[in-house]
Amino acid sequence: MKQGAARILTAIVGIPLVLGAIWWGGWAFLGLIGIAALAAQSEFLSLVRTRGAHIGSWLPLLAGATVFARFVVDDPLSWVVGGIAFLAIWGLRQSVEDAVPRLSTELASIIYPVGLLSFMVDIRWQAAASMPEGEDFLLVLMLFVLIWATDTGAYYTGRSLGKHKFAPETSPNKTWEGTLGGLTLAIVVGVVFKFAWLPALSWMDVLVLAAIGGFWGQLGDLLESSLKRSAGVKDSGSFLPGHGGMLDRFDSLIMSAPLYWLWLTHGSSLLAG
Repeated sequence: MKQGAARILTAIVGIPLVLGAIWWGGWAFLGLIGIAALAAQSEFLSLVRTRGAHIGSWLPLLAGATVFARFVVDDPLSWVVGGIAFLAIWGLRQSVEDAVPRLSTELASIIYPVGLLSFMVDIRWQAAASMPEGEDFLLVLMLFVLIWATDTGAYYTGRSLGKHKFAPETSPNKTWEGTLGGLTLAIVVGVVFKFAWLPALSWMDVLVLAAIGGFWGQLGDLLESSLKRSAGVKDSGSFLPGHGGMLDRFDSLIMSAPLYWLWLTHGSSLLAG
């Protein structure tokens, strides 16, 4: 019962914060995504440590933070700062025996989850910024709702109809039926957004964005499940009481955000002109 109460309380506090940050955009949204990304990076490094790796925290996190420098300074400068941080990570180490796996892991922690999740800021600041007021909020909100709906559809469909395992070694409870149920509900969400709030969405937009949130997002969940299974833990952390860690909550978003941004800026006609 304590776990359930903590889960509800976290949702009561967390959902308005997320919605508010999406609505306000700007520094509020940058702060939300930055905190989520760095917390998820810390959890990723903790998972790797369970396998015996000797990896510090503050230097990789500092390097991860430089990814977000690109939103406040010119791109070249941000990558220079990032490069200096990488060199610091390398140069301040004593031992060279495990330098290759250590540096590889640290760089991986900067790309996943920080670099990939940072595309959420690109979506809000760049892609959605050209939309009329109100629709910019809805375009970003749509990705969150697609993922939430996918999780719900996959859970209940898999629980009631699931027979064929999707990835038994990684996540034994996931089934093809649940995966298709999640994708179906994501498409329904896309249709609702088109008719109710975003009529400028084409049918191709609806299908592609629903597939990104409804299928690719589930692959992101499987990726995180494989990391936890390798580490032998149930949750990536305890940052969100009752919900686990940031990686547990943002795993689908981490993988979906880059493709969502890519479609909006290079595939969709929604932002043309």
